[in-house]
Amino acid sequence: QRMKRLFMTLVASVAAIAAIPAHAATLVPGQTNGTFDPFVQATQGMVLATTSVPGTAFTFAAIMRSAVYRNIAGTLDFYYQVARTGPGSLGEDSEIKAFTAANFHGFNIDAFFSDVDVDGGGFFTVRNNPGVSTMTAERTADGQTLRATFNANGLVGTETSSTYIFRTNATAFTRGTFGVIDGSTFSGLAFAPTSVVPEPATWGLMLVGFGIVGSALRRRRSQSAYAL
Repeated sequence: QRMKRLFMTLVASVAAIAAIPAHAATLVPGQTNGTFDPFVQATQGMVLATTSVPGTAFTFAAIMRSAVYRNIAGTLDFYYQVARTGPGSLGEDSEIKAFTAANFHGFNIDAFFSDVDVDGGGFFTVRNNPGVSTMTAERTADGQTLRATFNANGLVGTETSSTYIFRTNATAFTRGTFGVIDGSTFSGLAFAPTSVVPEPATWGLMLVGFGIVGSALRRRRSQSAYAL
């Protein structure tokens, strides 16, 4: 009888453990409350392109840094870091709650984060955001848009987020978009995976386009729109 009770207790314990939902870095279409796993920098590989876009929304000003790397497995990683720079064009000073990255339809996505300087004193910086304790990832049902949401305190003052990395199975990239959100938003060009390798002339136009957009945003920092 005693052995039977022990056996039943063991079965119940295993069932309870099995009932705990698994948390993985993989983001499938329709994913909500996904997790970011710690990034293993030894898998980083080589940087292919970077961009830094400043902007001012109604309730905050910020810089979105983004990059694309070819990791050591030969596929592409897409990097994002939000650096808050001050209050918005209306004088309001709200914390940044989330950012989005678009044009990921049809690709496998794994989500990672890094609190350290991922490029050794180059484009990205160390996280300067002691208030953020957790971050969750979502993916729209069509797989197109990724959203990273701060669950505790968002970015305030001049805080800088962790670097968030979306690892894909793509081997080529093109233009993508981002959005930084806190109730108002600003958006701009970043990078996104593609199954088509652009021609050299297209790459030249893309790089020129990124430069024009960055210059225009610096000149017109007051352009913004409320998030829906």
